Amino acid sequence: MITATIKKSPLTHTVNMKLILGVFFVLFYFLSIYVIWQFETGLWVKLVYSFIGLPLLLLLSLGIGVVAFARFLPALDLTVGNRQDRTVRNDADNYESTFLQTSRDTNGAYELIQVEVEPKGGNSWHYHKSFDEQFTVLTGQLTIGLNGKTMVLKAGETATAPKKSMHYFHNDTTDIVLLQVKATPAKGLEKSIRIAYGLNNTGQWGKGMFPKNPWHLPLLLGYSETYLPNIPKFIQEPLVNALAKIAQWKGEDKDLEVFFK
Repeated sequence: MITATIKKSPLTHTVNMKLILGVFFVLFYFLSIYVIWQFETGLWVKLVYSFIGLPLLLLLSLGIGVVAFARFLPALDLTVGNRQDRTVRNDADNYESTFLQTSRDTNGAYELIQVEVEPKGGNSWHYHKSFDEQFTVLTGQLTIGLNGKTMVLKAGETATAPKKSMHYFHNDTTDIVLLQVKATPAKGLEKSIRIAYGLNNTGQWGKGMFPKNPWHLPLLLGYSETYLPNIPKFIQEPLVNALAKIAQWKGEDKDLEVFFK
């Protein structure tokens, strides 16, 4: 007699856990409403909790479910193919970046990228979780924000944003600034730049700050480990990483391979 043991996959366990968490939060919600209406609190407090509490609990349970589900998915792939094109151009805004030293070149030690920053161009406040970012101005002058303070770098000057430090750079002049960016250790900065330029060049970037495909945003943030201000780290970091892994699991990165494979 031959017997077979059927094992549940991790994803099955994840679905079961999501159901358990969902039931728990719904029961907790109705129980908490019953309890709060027993106390002599103001009527407005009871009404606000009753009508706002459920959406908040549902959002919380959804977030927990997403993060729990993503824990069973493969790690985010930060690699770039052996590309011969070391310079990529953003045709929409007429500037380019050159990968002087890639993660492949340095065996993951660092990435060195030469970036053209167009007049009035740059980025906004953000931080990276696991790599330092060094900025060296080659020509022109660049405004650097670091931990709430700003400085102006001229040609030959350098500033470093340690990992987890809030920073930005911006060209406030009317001339293109030539900048070298060194990321230590190497992560997915090259991959995110290649994709961002590619999305711009092919009309897949919206008019605002976001790609037209909403799944491409967590992928870009996940590749470069970029996180934004005013959102608690304990919420933002696991959620961005989870959404990026889910996007990869869904195959949303496949149509981006033309930019980095």
